[in-house]
Amino acid sequence: FSSLAALLVAGLACAQPQPYRHGQTREGRWEFNLQTRYTTAKDFDGAGGSKVELDDDLGWGFGFGYHFNPRFCLGMLFGWRSIGYQATVVDRDDPANTWQYSNQLETSTIGLTGDWNILPGKITPYVSGGLAWMLIDTNIYAGTDWGCYYDPWWGYVCYDYSSTYGDDAATWSLGVGVRIELTPSFFARVGYEHGWIDADAIDGADMFRVDIGLLN
Repeated sequence: FSSLAALLVAGLACAQPQPYRHGQTREGRWEFNLQTRYTTAKDFDGAGGSKVELDDDLGWGFGFGYHFNPRFCLGMLFGWRSIGYQATVVDRDDPANTWQYSNQLETSTIGLTGDWNILPGKITPYVSGGLAWMLIDTNIYAGTDWGCYYDPWWGYVCYDYSSTYGDDAATWSLGVGVRIELTPSFFARVGYEHGWIDADAIDGADMFRVDIGLLN
């Protein structure tokens, strides 16, 4: 988080607020951005008394979008994060017998985003929404498999590889915030979002967002 703050401060220091040139707005322009999503810690209950405790975490991403008019921007998001977690496991035959373990939950996301800038000017509140697909890797060992192939130099080759438990799920989000355009080409965005995940164990999270980007 400190590296992001330093980058943002450097951008603010170099950027002098300027008005749009006559007739110039966001309309018809592309934007490219570096994004963060800070999620708060949260607990999720599972079957039979089992549960997962997710740590707070800073995720990263980048995106781009096109401004169809001064208010509406449609874009794409690519994001990833690695979240520490602690899991409580319950013996199915003896619920009094429990044990705990910790690991890292890794996710990667690709999706569509839409921003509605309430005002056409350089400083504006906004509302946003997103629809995405998320890949989830629990890093829990799921066994070792074998694979074989024919190599033109070495002939018939076999190898073993370890797999982990994972899932993929649809996600969607809604958010609000403030967008500030410090120059006609440089902007920052700060906001809050809530995301929902179509998965059995995890149903969603609260996120705080800080973006910096360029308009072209």
